[in-house]
Amino acid sequence: MNRLTKVCIVITVCLLLNFSSTNQCYSETTKPKKYLKKEYRSLKGNIIVRHYGESLDDNSADIWLYSAKNPSKKLLLYSYERDADVLISPNEKWLVINYRYGSDVTDAILFKKAKGLKYDEKKYLNTLAWRLFRKMHKQYEIPEFGHNYTEAVLWSSDSKSVMVEIYGHDDLSPKALEPWFCIYDVTTGKMSLDFNRVFNRDTYHPDGEAKGRELYLN
Repeated sequence: MNRLTKVCIVITVCLLLNFSSTNQCYSETTKPKKYLKKEYRSLKGNIIVRHYGESLDDNSADIWLYSAKNPSKKLLLYSYERDADVLISPNEKWLVINYRYGSDVTDAILFKKAKGLKYDEKKYLNTLAWRLFRKMHKQYEIPEFGHNYTEAVLWSSDSKSVMVEIYGHDDLSPKALEPWFCIYDVTTGKMSLDFNRVFNRDTYHPDGEAKGRELYLN
């Protein structure tokens, strides 16, 4: 057996081991951890989301999806450290995990329904949202914030768009971005300020400001 053949065999075995490990961790036969940390339902009511951890004080947990009609049907969606929550679209075809994996960063991870309770990871929304913000505010000298956060906050009623919130600050600087909103279209894969996709009006901000134009603070 020559050296090239041996290398190919080793690579194949490693790939098979990784594949087997992944299936074992994310299968219907895997059992939830002991403690139920939090529970909530999708808007439509067909999916129950449960977070299980090793203890009530442990920040890490697994996110499980259950069928409301048949609770014996369950699937492990995601494992996380620190904190996370799930925002499921009204038609239950999409979901976003707001993953707060560090004190200085949060990301919104988009998933698409594959079959039954299985959802496939599709996209991280952090980069897209911050890229649009910088494009819309070229007049500012915008720093790379030491703390930057991206979270999905609301789905449109037709489940085609989700509103995303970003904000950030630095520890040693007065510069900060208070909540700024944008819209991600799951059909086009693009981020925009088309708030009509979620609301029946042109702009949205809790304080009534137009599209967050005044939110950047020098």
